[in-house]
Amino acid sequence: MSRRSTYRADLLLALAAALLAAALIAIGFGRAWPMRLDVGAADARFVSGFHASQSANGISYRWTTASAAIALPQPPAGQGAILTLRLMNGRPLGQPDLHMQLSAGGQPLGAVVLAPSYERVYHFLIPPARGLGWATSIALRSDTVSLPDDPRPLGGGVDWVGLEALPTGPALPSAWLLLWGAGLGLLGYALMRGIGLSGRAALAGTSALAGLVALGVAARPLEVLPFVHRIVALLGLGCAAIWLARALAPPVPTEDQGPATSDQRLGTEGSARAGGTPRFGLSSFVLGRRVRGRDLPIYLAIAGWMGPAFQIVMVADGAQNIGAAEGTLWVGAALALGLAGLGGWYLLRGRRLPREQWTKTLSGAALALLAGAAVAHLGYMTWYAFQRQGPDFWILFKGAREWARGGSLYSMDEIITNHFGHVFKVPPFYGMLFAPFVFQDGERILLYHRMLNTILLGATALAWYRMWGLRLLSAAGAGMLILLNIRPMTDTIAFGQIDLALLLALTLALWALREERDLLAGVLVAFGTLLKIYPVLLLAFFVAKGRWRALAGFALGMLLFNALAVAVMGWEMQRVYLTEVLPRIGGTTSWVENQTISGFLARFFAPPTASDIFRNRAVALLGLAISGLVGLGGCVLALWPARPRSTGFALQYGQFMLLMVLVVPAAWMHYETLLFLPFAALLLHERERLVGLPRAAALATSFALISYGNPWSFYDGTVMGILTVAGVSYKFYGMLLLGGVLAATLLAERAPTWSDLAQAVPWRRRVALRAER
Repeated sequence: MSRRSTYRADLLLALAAALLAAALIAIGFGRAWPMRLDVGAADARFVSGFHASQSANGISYRWTTASAAIALPQPPAGQGAILTLRLMNGRPLGQPDLHMQLSAGGQPLGAVVLAPSYERVYHFLIPPARGLGWATSIALRSDTVSLPDDPRPLGGGVDWVGLEALPTGPALPSAWLLLWGAGLGLLGYALMRGIGLSGRAALAGTSALAGLVALGVAARPLEVLPFVHRIVALLGLGCAAIWLARALAPPVPTEDQGPATSDQRLGTEGSARAGGTPRFGLSSFVLGRRVRGRDLPIYLAIAGWMGPAFQIVMVADGAQNIGAAEGTLWVGAALALGLAGLGGWYLLRGRRLPREQWTKTLSGAALALLAGAAVAHLGYMTWYAFQRQGPDFWILFKGAREWARGGSLYSMDEIITNHFGHVFKVPPFYGMLFAPFVFQDGERILLYHRMLNTILLGATALAWYRMWGLRLLSAAGAGMLILLNIRPMTDTIAFGQIDLALLLALTLALWALREERDLLAGVLVAFGTLLKIYPVLLLAFFVAKGRWRALAGFALGMLLFNALAVAVMGWEMQRVYLTEVLPRIGGTTSWVENQTISGFLARFFAPPTASDIFRNRAVALLGLAISGLVGLGGCVLALWPARPRSTGFALQYGQFMLLMVLVVPAAWMHYETLLFLPFAALLLHERERLVGLPRAAALATSFALISYGNPWSFYDGTVMGILTVAGVSYKFYGMLLLGGVLAATLLAERAPTWSDLAQAVPWRRRVALRAER
């Protein structure tokens, strides 16, 4: 097919996607009526000029000020609607009557007079909406009074407001909603084509997305309609990211139109030499374009900068109490200028050069700019971390100080009540590390703790460079710098946590395994387990790989480190931890920071603002069951043979870092510091390969979701509906994508057969590997 024919087909399919998306959203909009807003409950998107929510007699409501407004979705195009308002005058007897005037879109609706201690339901006829916008603004202007026990200027109390379209014709969406619906179709199609899907797959994917949005509009109109344009903006940012990445590091067309396999290597001409018939995917839905492995860091870095861009979109749309940090904006602006200059070079001179030369120069310069921006932003975020409070540090410091004063590390009443609160619950070995400093100035020790964490971050990077023999001024070296720019690392420094020490210990454990120093690897994992319990999952990796000396090293390390803790802290603390604390710190929580499988499920049954123990046993067991299956899948992938010094072995090891954060009942966002390991292993594994464009896009999206921000970057603590509940789990989606990419990479490396699994018996594989070496 010629290029012109391809463009024509794309244009027709994009138009079909736009029309289909607009039609689906129109159908959903028609089923959304009537609507009712409970004022005082999940109404932050709709009200302004009101006082804080109050409750009385089992109902929630808000007092108006002298000038208040309620924004409701626009009625069907060209049609009027009936506004229903339940109004209360909660003023005590003896106060003047409430006088309130209402208008919609600047057009008067009427006035009401309500005597004190009365409530009424009023109905108003709203004329057809004028102009573009998602909402019709209902203005409420009233006189106010101030009561002796309440100095606020109080107008009237609003309990709920309803909107019903007049039955004068079909409920067609406003021009605003139709335009955004068409934009959803166009940008959704463009994004899916940009990540390498075929036209048919892009159309199908866009239709599914539009159908999902339409379903949300029909089922939960007040939770979805006000945010349709944000969904479209998110798609637009995705398009900008993938096309910018493709411009800076153009994908390689290959003769094989099937999905990329990990054994396809770069040839001298930049094309792929197929290492065998692809085993996974449908060639009719994925185009034969690959990304050079050395260019993957460009895709990851550009995707990561879409996080602050979306914050800017949200703030422009009225979101409050969120937004990119000033330093992030300055670094992002400098990067944008640098990339613009690079684009200017290409237009003026670069495109005159031979394609291979300008491609190499363009991608190299872009990688240098992105790595420099990553280092600058990491430096800024580290500086910012030093300015913040360290709540986790103070829990540990005060617990150790209480023990030093003759008390206990553990407050059993607080642990029993809610061990997810601010309570000391880690092993005595961890508390022992604070014991020498508890009678010194806590602020100074916190500063030293942060300085030590910063040194540990640098030591981890140095260990990774030395382990793999990387040069700083190389594509792989620049990629490592980009991976270090993740928010969980600097949050670890800010909170006074220990995850960077754990990351270094587990990085050194991988190095020890590569060098066949299994006993040392086991000791290092034991050290990590006494900082955080979940590294014990690596015992499954040792079993899958038949590294029995590593298991012995773990047992030896636990014996030595616990003996040291007993010598310093006494046996009583060890007994309390093992018999009273450890049995009580299970379970999960729906708290927004818990990004595990169990935490994700819990948030659909309890709000993300609940920081206590999740009590729905059936859902908790379901989460544990799914987590167990995911963990079992990781163990199966670790069974397949891999040389200890290979990147495949590092990938199998790295997936257990992901399992530590994903399958345990509770893990906070800063625990994702450990995910540096699987990301780094993936970049090393693919650096001399060609990677399918969809897989590259999935990896970049995963990095963007995990690397940027924390619970409060896109969420101010106010739940606005189903999109808020789904949105606060954005790092969980990043981990799912990372897990999918890891699994796909390992599967593509060697498709399993029954004979493979038979050969995966640990002792047989060890004999074979020794024979090869």
